[in-house]
Amino acid sequence: MLTNTKFKKTIKAPTPEMLKPGRNNKKLKGIIKKGAWKGLPIYSLTLEERASCPTNCEQWENCYGNNMPFANRYDHTDPKFLRMLDVNLTVLEHKHPSGFVVRLHVLGDFFSKAYVKFWEDRLETHTALRVWGYTHHRSESEIGKAINKLNVSDKCAVRFSDDEDTTFSTTVAKNVDQAEIVRAKTGALICPEQTGKTKNCGTCSLCWASEKPIVFIEQ
Repeated sequence: MLTNTKFKKTIKAPTPEMLKPGRNNKKLKGIIKKGAWKGLPIYSLTLEERASCPTNCEQWENCYGNNMPFANRYDHTDPKFLRMLDVNLTVLEHKHPSGFVVRLHVLGDFFSKAYVKFWEDRLETHTALRVWGYTHHRSESEIGKAINKLNVSDKCAVRFSDDEDTTFSTTVAKNVDQAEIVRAKTGALICPEQTGKTKNCGTCSLCWASEKPIVFIEQ
């Protein structure tokens, strides 16, 4: 069984510029166009898939990181990781005092309770910061409970992937027909970007604005 990325040469040492502008990602894009976070720029963080993820992840073998050979993955095990990330957040707050949004994690996951606590603290101390993302930790696990604590804030929205114990979740369907079955059964919303109903995450906002489950289509 794989325990880390297939593309080991893409693992990079942490730097004060780990948070990349969303405009570099065709799905994210650069600016949020609607909802409570309208007008805020998007940045993203990419860690090493599997190495930072819970082993109960249902997408372990078919992680879409398998199809991302050119993505830079930042080494969360490096002793400088949190310090460099903190520097990066401080720089962005000075650059965007009205607010900015970090997408966690394009690849990877919350790798410890201490890391969740890092984000909890930064959401308190960095008034401009907003966060959204997904996790394969179960909502009732120790890390999941810590993530739920993050989600109390209207500045944070981290959904639980493939977790039937919470509606603030996501699931993956094999195709559009299967996604429609899930929608009919659970009332979930199918990702509009994947069905061509919106251009990108910045023009959507459902993942952080809606309480309903979200269905993604496997790619």
